[in-house]
Amino acid sequence: MLKWEVWSYFDAENEGEAFAPLEELYIDDCPNLTGRLPVHLPSLAKLEIHKCPLLLDSLPRAPSICELGLIHCKEILLKKLPAGLRKLNIGGFGPLKSLPRGLADFDGNLQELTISNCNMLRLPSFSSLETLRLYGCDSLKSFPLDLFPKLCSIRISGCKNLKSFIVAERHGRDLGILRIFIKNCPNFVSFPKGGVRAPDLTFFWVQDCGSLRSLPEKMHILLPSLKSFCIIDCPEVEFLPIGGFPSNLELIDVQNCEKLFAGRMGWGLQKLLFVRNLYIGSKSEDVVSFPERGLLPSSLTYLHILGFLNLKSLDKNGLQHLTSLQGLTVHDCPKLKYMPDEGLPPSLSFIKIKECPLLKKRWQSRKKIPDIDHIEIDYEEFIG
Repeated sequence: MLKWEVWSYFDAENEGEAFAPLEELYIDDCPNLTGRLPVHLPSLAKLEIHKCPLLLDSLPRAPSICELGLIHCKEILLKKLPAGLRKLNIGGFGPLKSLPRGLADFDGNLQELTISNCNMLRLPSFSSLETLRLYGCDSLKSFPLDLFPKLCSIRISGCKNLKSFIVAERHGRDLGILRIFIKNCPNFVSFPKGGVRAPDLTFFWVQDCGSLRSLPEKMHILLPSLKSFCIIDCPEVEFLPIGGFPSNLELIDVQNCEKLFAGRMGWGLQKLLFVRNLYIGSKSEDVVSFPERGLLPSSLTYLHILGFLNLKSLDKNGLQHLTSLQGLTVHDCPKLKYMPDEGLPPSLSFIKIKECPLLKKRWQSRKKIPDIDHIEIDYEEFIG
């Protein structure tokens, strides 16, 4: 409501009665709102205020509130945060250098913290924090994993000055973290020396980190529970750590990491017994036929071949041993023209082709189409 200025009350003496049952309140994009909000909201559990730059009054007195979001508002709203918060989401406070001292009063309650576009903010530590999301926080240069003893999930994106994850040498305990996601951090260089001791980590994703040269050391020992491993658009990563992939992986995604992809025959994929999904892509001009014999694990259920710009044919010798393969997706391979019409795994039940114009044209001309139950080309079912 672009012209709304004041929250007025029909009965000022009983303003809280009308909203006594209110549990969630969202105020979004009201640039002229200046008046105070209702004071008495006894049932309010969630409050979000977005893009209200003129709102200067304090937040409602809401004893039940546990989730608060403040995005692109005046910093004064952060001065008196309600006690007992479990989830806090703040963003767009460019000049903010530190979080309010009042947050320390309920450190034992705060479980989830999201901070976005706070370029000067110094990151505090919270002993109770379980989920942390940081977006566009350029003041962050290193992230100390050991300062958050209960942290289960961390997501960092667009923090252009982040260089490293660190763990104090004196910290001898295992980390309890379950998920690590890092994206679009162009200066991110390294993980802690000696690896990340996180025996319960199940999800690892790194994307668009152009300066990263190496992956966490001793992954096969220190990350025994890892199920999903994704590294995308990290061109300087050259080798897997000694020992290779953790043995319990179920999903692997490696795309546009040309130096790492060049050593693919040394990845030891065929030794992994539980991998069901593999996403693999490369812009390498040298790859005209794929996959090579002995590269892929026989456990694969779904194979996704993505973005091979010079790929001309799929090699049945690299596919026919995949006796559990059910689905094959090929996406964005503009020179791909040939796919085996015989010798594919008998378990294969569907093929999906997207943005492969030469192969599409060849199949449309009714020349040797694989005998597969379901073939889909550019989202349309194809019948030979």
